[in-house]
Amino acid sequence: MKTNVLILLSLLALALTSPAADTADTKSDTAVLAPAGTGWLPLFTGNNLDAWNAETNYWKLEDGGVFHGITPGTPDHHYAYTKTNFADFELHADVKLIGNNSGICIRIAPKNFDNVPGYQVDMGDGYWGCLWEEHGRGKVVNYPRADADKLLHKDDWNHYYIRALGHHIEAWLNGVKTIDVVDDKGLLTGPIGFQLCHGAGKLTDASFKNVVYRPLVAAATGN
Repeated sequence: MKTNVLILLSLLALALTSPAADTADTKSDTAVLAPAGTGWLPLFTGNNLDAWNAETNYWKLEDGGVFHGITPGTPDHHYAYTKTNFADFELHADVKLIGNNSGICIRIAPKNFDNVPGYQVDMGDGYWGCLWEEHGRGKVVNYPRADADKLLHKDDWNHYYIRALGHHIEAWLNGVKTIDVVDDKGLLTGPIGFQLCHGAGKLTDASFKNVVYRPLVAAATGN
């Protein structure tokens, strides 16, 4: 009898001290849901795409500063990316995806609008919260789909916060950190961009707004 009581007490103590696995990974940090402090700059300026490389039959800058891309699905990808390179920075963006796959591309090395090696903070079923390396190693960091689905506002607006400092890449989806990796094989600089994924007949409708960035050196010095 004493043995059974001791076993029961041990199991109860273990249950009380163990973290709740179904909630620990999905606790949102509200501090990363919006830009804090000064020094933030808009990635889109004015009402044109003069600072961008983009196929205007797939990408438009719409009212309210929404950058909208849509493809019915073609054999090629359709990337849009800045004419300026970025190295160490942090970035906030509201993102919406309907359909196949898209993502925020950082430190890329575009060859053309279809061939764009580099990192992608991914968007899509089974890819939300993941870090992908296009024309490289593929999925560098996996975030479980079951956990991502708990965070996601499907077919609606979601939020990404991204930090790139040296080889350390971090990202938060709707306030939950999904990427935290020191990846010595990755590029250290390049344009920022967005992707419309390939796939014949696979609709990708992707929108981005409130996209701001801040150089991390400027953030460290309080500028």
